[in-house]
Amino acid sequence: MPSQDPHRDTVVLTAIEPDGAGGSRFVEETIAYDATSGPLQVTRRRPATAVSFRWAPGDFDFDYHPAPRKRLVVVTEGTLEVTASDGEARRFRCGDLLEVRDTEGRGHRSRSADGAPVRSAFIALDADLRHDRLTALEGDAPDAAGAGIDYLHNREDTGGRSFCTPAHLPYLYGGPSGVVTPELPLVGISYAYAAADLDYEWHPAPRRQLVLVLSGGIAMTYGSGQQSQVTAGNFLVGEDTDGQGHISRAVDGAARFSIFAHLG
Repeated sequence: MPSQDPHRDTVVLTAIEPDGAGGSRFVEETIAYDATSGPLQVTRRRPATAVSFRWAPGDFDFDYHPAPRKRLVVVTEGTLEVTASDGEARRFRCGDLLEVRDTEGRGHRSRSADGAPVRSAFIALDADLRHDRLTALEGDAPDAAGAGIDYLHNREDTGGRSFCTPAHLPYLYGGPSGVVTPELPLVGISYAYAAADLDYEWHPAPRRQLVLVLSGGIAMTYGSGQQSQVTAGNFLVGEDTDGQGHISRAVDGAARFSIFAHLG
C-alpha cells in the first residue's frame, strides 16, 4: 500500500480482469468521493446484488479457476494471496479491495498466504452466477470456523428509541475454498471515509444498510443508554432509520474506512 491511509483522498481498488487471451491480469483503479453523509465522505452508489461471508482454512489453496461471478472480495481477517495467469501474485489484507472480473478463461489462483485461516466478505456485483461451486453443508462447519459470524444489529423500538442486539449468520454452504453464509440481498454499495476526529451527534441511519468496517472503528451510543464498538474486520446492520438514531464517534482517534452495503 502506498501509505498507512490509502483511502483518505480516493478509494484505491485492485481488479483482476480478463487479459483478452484467455488469461487474467491485475489493474489498479481509483474511485472518487463525490458526496457526503453527515460528516462522512462517500462515493456514488454502484449496483450490487448480495453479500455473504466466507471462512477458509489455513491450508486453503485453490488452483487456477474462473470467478463464479463478478464480485468484490474484501478480506476481514488473515492474508489472501491471489495469482493472475501471468504469474503475478498480490496479497490482500483487511482494508484492501479486490474486484474479481475474470469469470471465463483460466482465471486465477487463490490461497492463504501465511498458513492462517482467511475470513472475507463476498459482494456480488451482478446477478449473473456463471459457476456455482457451493453445496449445502451436511454437517457442522469446521470447529476452527465457529458456527458462523457474529455482528451487531442496530434497531429502534416503536417509540423511535435506538438500541442494539447481538446477531449471527450461520455457515450453511461449503465449497473448494471453505464455508460460506447465506447471501443477504443488496441494492448497491458505496464507500465511506470518516475522519479521525469524527463526533457525529444523534442521527438516524440513512437507510437499511450493512456497515463493513475495514480500518479504524466506530463507537456508538444509543437512545437506550447502551454503548458499543465495531472495529476493523467486523460489521453492523443498521435499521434505526426513523427515530433519534445514535451517536457515532471514532475509536482511538483513528480514521475509519467502511463499505456501506445498501440492503434490499
